[in-house]
Amino acid sequence: MGTKRRVIDEVKFDVAVRPQSLASTNITGRYFPMDKSKKACFVCTFGQMVAAGTVLLEVFQAKTFLAGSAVLIASASAQGVALRGGQVMTVALATFLATGTITITPYVNNVAGTALVFTAHATVTTKSLRQFSIAGTDTQDGDELVACINDATYGVPGVFAVNAAGTVSLYCFDEVTTFAVASAPDDGTCTKATFQGELIVEVAAAAITWASGFGWVAAKVTTAGATVICGVTLARFGRFNPVQQSAILPASV
Repeated sequence: MGTKRRVIDEVKFDVAVRPQSLASTNITGRYFPMDKSKKACFVCTFGQMVAAGTVLLEVFQAKTFLAGSAVLIASASAQGVALRGGQVMTVALATFLATGTITITPYVNNVAGTALVFTAHATVTTKSLRQFSIAGTDTQDGDELVACINDATYGVPGVFAVNAAGTVSLYCFDEVTTFAVASAPDDGTCTKATFQGELIVEVAAAAITWASGFGWVAAKVTTAGATVICGVTLARFGRFNPVQQSAILPASV
């Protein structure tokens, strides 16, 4: 049998931007050389973000490690908008009113599916109508909403809901789905937040302006709104056998 290759033998991983709190500001991480790589992939993970927030991930190229003549690679950017594209979101009910609606739109491979509207009813839960009762406490109302969202026929594909004291957490469980959440009325009776999300930007070495002396890349993260915890990992692959700057465990198989 031949020697088994591990992912870490093929792909170089680096911390492009260390995890930190960003509140309506931006930070550019370390610049990395691309002369031995065919492609680079920046992965930004972020934590809880309120409804008015955004996270923007951009890739810049420079001529030196010290960001000489840095400019944006226009084709390499992605933006995370709160309540759109999340992997985990929360909906907190606070005396939500009858006829109020909560809309969940699943996205598969970033393509929008059917928007599913769940409507609050004063007394009755009817799953086939995506109608949930708000006759009880916020906790009880959350249980009714969860029952509708998780229904095998009328619920949200790829999404699983859990209630805790009226705060309904929505999770993606099929690895390809994200989702968007909206409510009407959009007020304090239903507070929404993105709890976990991810942005991915890939850039090819061919996108770098080598002829002008560029050859280094870095990630820039910009947030708008309240504090968001963000961090960026860089994966490079191509013309080299990488050496990792990390503690490494051997492959299990």
